[in-house]
Amino acid sequence: MTELRDYQQEMLERIHRAWKNQRSVMVQMPTGTGKTHLMAAVIRERLAEGVLVVAHRRELIEQIQQTLQAFGLIMENGEWRMENIPLTKGERQVMVLSIQWLAKHLEEVEMKPGLIVVDEAHHALAKTYRMLWEKWPNAQFLGLTATPCRLNGAPFTDLFDCLLQSDDIMDFIRKGWLSDFEYVSVCPDSVQLDKIRHLTKRGADGDYQVKEMATVLDVPESVAHVFDSYRHYAWGKKGIVYAIDRTHAEHIRDCLKSHGVSCCKIEAATPAGERNRLVEAYREGRIDVIVNVDIFSEGFDCPEVEFIQLARPTLSLSKYMQQVGRGMRRSEGKDFVTILDQVGLYQTFGLPTENRRWDLMFRGVKAGKGTGMNELPIVIREGEMEKELVNLEMVRVKRHDERREGIEVFMQGGHYGVMYDGVVTCQAEFEHIKRLNGNYYALGVYPYVSHHGRTTVVDKRGIDLRVSLYGKVEQEGDFFKGLTIQGIRQYWDAKGGRYYDSIPMIERIGRMEVVRTGDRYRLRQQSLYTNFLFKKGDVLYNDCLTIISQTLIVKNNVQHPYRIIGYSGDLIIVDASSLKGCICIRPDGASCVLPSYPRMASMTPNLFSLNLKRAK
Repeated sequence: MTELRDYQQEMLERIHRAWKNQRSVMVQMPTGTGKTHLMAAVIRERLAEGVLVVAHRRELIEQIQQTLQAFGLIMENGEWRMENIPLTKGERQVMVLSIQWLAKHLEEVEMKPGLIVVDEAHHALAKTYRMLWEKWPNAQFLGLTATPCRLNGAPFTDLFDCLLQSDDIMDFIRKGWLSDFEYVSVCPDSVQLDKIRHLTKRGADGDYQVKEMATVLDVPESVAHVFDSYRHYAWGKKGIVYAIDRTHAEHIRDCLKSHGVSCCKIEAATPAGERNRLVEAYREGRIDVIVNVDIFSEGFDCPEVEFIQLARPTLSLSKYMQQVGRGMRRSEGKDFVTILDQVGLYQTFGLPTENRRWDLMFRGVKAGKGTGMNELPIVIREGEMEKELVNLEMVRVKRHDERREGIEVFMQGGHYGVMYDGVVTCQAEFEHIKRLNGNYYALGVYPYVSHHGRTTVVDKRGIDLRVSLYGKVEQEGDFFKGLTIQGIRQYWDAKGGRYYDSIPMIERIGRMEVVRTGDRYRLRQQSLYTNFLFKKGDVLYNDCLTIISQTLIVKNNVQHPYRIIGYSGDLIIVDASSLKGCICIRPDGASCVLPSYPRMASMTPNLFSLNLKRAK
């Protein structure tokens, strides 16, 4: 006999507490976390009172019946009872019926249930389901759903008194109860998404009109794109494709089969026997892909689903969450489920793991409806800026547990930006961006700076170096050749951060790289205190220190030089006006603080005690 998991047992106890003060309780638990098991446990406890289970589709009824059997209930002569507990003549302990049948035959039901369970309760509309509350005024109610929201924003408080909300999807993934996922989305600036943005017609339920969706998306290039994405990201995996209508599903199925994929199509008109045969073949591995039309959004329990492919746009949050949830059940050998979002539902709803205010949707304060395309960022992974992936128009969004490390390019609002260790360092302002060799990560083009666009360089820590180059920009090592805004050729030194009319002569004095101008030199990398010309003989250095005039550079830290104010033996006294005392630097670069300025200090270094050499 199946037992409850810890979180299911906790929810069962919450339900009992709620029933002490409320007649009708709705429970929200993510798809794949065992709502039907929780239902069976409740039914097993309330058998003596009689339980009526109401579902809106025959697939759900079959699933409920299988779960009841797993919890020790058996069917005998068409009637459910607890094993080893015989039924009294004419008594029914459990009835599982569809709302469609009840709407026509309600008066034929003689049972007086003490509990009525509504499965997939987000479908419970007051005008249809209210008859249950009215016929059995003394019964308690339990509604179960993963998505307590309605497309039109109407509340559930007309039927249910309260909502009991479980942990969110991310918590279930972290605890190992749900599968991790990899989300692959169509690019925000793709042709496919542009087509969906221009869908204007709405159906009676407020969602996209099926006829217009099919007209725009059921075309050869879009169907081929479905196959291309499957081949690139999920080849050989078992999964489910969600299509717009029967014809669209047939076109996808035929395209997959023409490339050797074992697949089938299932829709509402598929006879029950044929449907069961195909699902069984899928479970046994003889079919890899099921292309379906609004059939397996709910009531399909197959943990072996390795990918979900969304080829049908929707404005319904409930439909989106129910569809992606089909793949998030755990199974042996499945590390994660791949979600292929061909229609930009990520841009409409975000990732499945977003924190959602189900309580507000339950009360009707917020609608479970997408308002159109949001400008959510998509990270462009290493290798995904190659041509074949740009043509695919698909990019990986993320895995839920991925740590943001190092530099990453992301796309948002049709432009590119850069982040480092998960923090945005360059906003999405670049029209084009490409990877470079060496320490310089990307060339970014600002589209709005001039007619031609200004080119900048982003370093390996994601910082925009604020370069101003125009025209065709080329890289030559650390130098970037381009034009000034007046059209004059110039070279920008990425390491030194300076512009030159031609590539300068670079030399090394001691530890430092310098730029030679006649018989004078300038540090290649400069700061506020090192921007001056000097002669080679002015430079003193050892393995750790470089002294130029009254400036001290420790190792190669040009950006933070010290101003020398004196010498005392093997100590270099540097300016520390912000401290009480003075800072002294030793020959090995180590520092110490003296309480007062040494009386024997001079302005001339002792080359021997400091182990310094003079450049020649």
